Amino acid sequence: MTMGIQVENQQVVIKSEVILKGTMTLPATKEDLLPAILILAGSGKLNRDANAEKGKFQFNLYRDLAEHLATLGFATLRYDKRGVGESEGVFEQTGLWDAVTDAANALEFLASHPNTDPHRLIVVGHSEGCIVGTALYEKRPFNGLVLLSGGGGGSRESLDLQRQHLYSELKQAKGLQGFIIRKFNTLDKSEKQAQATYRKLTTTNKDVIRVAGLIKMPAKYYREHFDYDIVEGLQHVACPVLAINGSKDFQSSVEFAKRIPENVKGPSTCIVVENMDHGLKEQLTPLSPFTYKKDYIKTIGKPIHKEAIRNLDAWLSEWKEGAFQIAAEN
Repeated sequence: MTMGIQVENQQVVIKSEVILKGTMTLPATKEDLLPAILILAGSGKLNRDANAEKGKFQFNLYRDLAEHLATLGFATLRYDKRGVGESEGVFEQTGLWDAVTDAANALEFLASHPNTDPHRLIVVGHSEGCIVGTALYEKRPFNGLVLLSGGGGGSRESLDLQRQHLYSELKQAKGLQGFIIRKFNTLDKSEKQAQATYRKLTTTNKDVIRVAGLIKMPAKYYREHFDYDIVEGLQHVACPVLAINGSKDFQSSVEFAKRIPENVKGPSTCIVVENMDHGLKEQLTPLSPFTYKKDYIKTIGKPIHKEAIRNLDAWLSEWKEGAFQIAAEN
C-alpha cells in the first residue's frame, strides 16, 4: 500500500469462455462511482499479482500497482489468465484471441460493477498485456490505454530483438567460447534453427506441438501472435494513450513506441524512463541477455520505479480532469 491509505480487496469470478478468478481493489472510501482500470498481465505463467506458482519469481508487481492506483481513487481489476492460478482453462492451448476474449469479458465485468463508472474505463497492459490491450480496443472500446514495457511492439519482433541482443553479446566472446562461435558458425546455425521452429509453429493447425520430438510448445499462441499486425491494431485506437518504457528493458524496445503517435487516433504520450527494466523497477546493472533474469530477481521487494509512477500519476490526473478529451476534440 502507499502512504498508509487503506484499500479494499474483493475476490471475484469472471465468466468468459472459461471461469476466471480475479481481484478487485478499491479505495476504502467510495463516495461516488469510481473510474476503473483493468490490468492485463504479461506473458508466462504468472498469476494476477505477477507471481509464479513456485520458485523465486514472486514479483507482486500487479498487486503493488493496483494498490497504488486505489490511492489515486481508481478501482482496479486483475485476474489469473487461463490455466494460471485459480482460473480454469489450459494455459498451453490459449492463443492471443482467447486472451482478448477474456479481457473483453473482464472489462464488461468491471463496467457493470456497482462501484465503477462504466464511462470511465482504462486498460493498463504490461508486456504482452500491451498487445492484448491494443487488440482489445477494436473488440470492446474503452476510454484510456496505458502501455507499460512493450507499447507498439509485436511478439515476433520482440523475440527477434532478444535473439539479436544475445548474438551481439556472443560475438564479443573471448577465449574458447569465442573461438567455437567463430569456427563453427554457431550463431548462424542458431538463427536457422529459430526460423525452422517458427515455421513449424506457424504452419500447423494444432494448439500444441512438439519441437525436436521433445519440447512441447504452444503453437496456437505463437501462430496468432505472429499473425497479428500491431500497427494496424494501433490505428483502431481512438482514446488517450500513455506508453512508458525503460532504457534497461531487454525484452522490448523503446523504438517500437514511436509507432504509437504515428498511428493512434487519440492523443498520445510516450515516456522513456532511464535505468528502468522490463519489470518497471530501477536497474543499474548493464543490460545483458545472460543475466537479466537474475537481475529481475534482485529487484523483488523494491518499489515500482519512481519516475514511472510520477509520469503515470500525472497522466491519470490529466485524464480524470478531461484534458485529453478536450485535446482530441480540438
